[in-house]
Amino acid sequence: MKTRITHTYFFKLVLFAFLVLNARFLVCQDIHFSNWNMSPLNLNPAQTGMFEGDGRLIFNYRNQWKGVPVPYNTFSFGGDFNLNKSLIKGTGEAIGIIFNHDASGDGKYTTTDFKVPFNHKFSFRKDSGLTIAFGILGGVSNVKVDPNKLSYDKQWDGDAYNGALLNGENFSLLSKTYAEVAIGTVIQKKFNQNWMVNLGYGLTHLNKPNISFFNTSGVTLKPRNNESLQLKYSFSNISSVMLEYYGNQQQKFRENLVGLSYYYTIDPKMGTIINIGFFNRFGDAMITTLGVQHNNMRLQGSYDYNYSQFKKATNGKGAFEISFIYIYAKPKVFVPKSRVCPIYM
Repeated sequence: MKTRITHTYFFKLVLFAFLVLNARFLVCQDIHFSNWNMSPLNLNPAQTGMFEGDGRLIFNYRNQWKGVPVPYNTFSFGGDFNLNKSLIKGTGEAIGIIFNHDASGDGKYTTTDFKVPFNHKFSFRKDSGLTIAFGILGGVSNVKVDPNKLSYDKQWDGDAYNGALLNGENFSLLSKTYAEVAIGTVIQKKFNQNWMVNLGYGLTHLNKPNISFFNTSGVTLKPRNNESLQLKYSFSNISSVMLEYYGNQQQKFRENLVGLSYYYTIDPKMGTIINIGFFNRFGDAMITTLGVQHNNMRLQGSYDYNYSQFKKATNGKGAFEISFIYIYAKPKVFVPKSRVCPIYM
């Protein structure tokens, strides 16, 4: 009876926190992925080290709007590992590293990130299924543009465009580097063998960095908040379904993505699992995902079917993504608590 009361109270607390966080509206599109669950370090610094193992490598690639003259390409690489010694007894710490590169548009507007997330995890003896984590992230980002990729009025020779002509422009600064600060929290709860929930909230651009090439006052990246929810139900040891929600808001711009993923274990001994998912990014695109997990490796692809008004420019071609995660764990050496004497003595 006590267990039921505890679980009900915790579920209400999680639901209340999620609704409150989702209602926040904080007043440019950042790097993001439809495979958001395969890019945990970009999602929330509190997701650092939230896995079973010692270390993890993460790779993401997104090719967007291939139907337009200049498609958008995003590349991300990350890694994180759990520290062997905790700073506080009964807790755990993890640290990671993120490298992002994004190029978009005719002028090759490029964003490059180098960030370091750190996470502090709390576990509880009275409830081994509950983990609460708090993360912080610091790093540097750079934005730049290539004016040689653009065309100008003065390059019209009266008959046709001539890129060899001088453009008549004087760019004093074509690159800008700025600091980045973000925070986040994650609540993970395993109720029993069937139910598990993961709830996260992150806040980026806390320092509101100025991104103007001319240091114009007020040209800043406004804070962006994001929420994530994964609610998993296991039918048995070989099949499960997961309800997933991801949302973020920056000023008046809002993104909401919700869907279902189904997981089926083909080979329990080898840990081979396949998954398929269907999602909707409201007002923008339908997304399908297909993935496979084998032992400590996971590969997942996704495709966005664009249905927004921008479909006229993209010819319905949305975005393709490929994501890969590898988790490694050091073999545990068995050390007997007492000395064992040979039987022949």
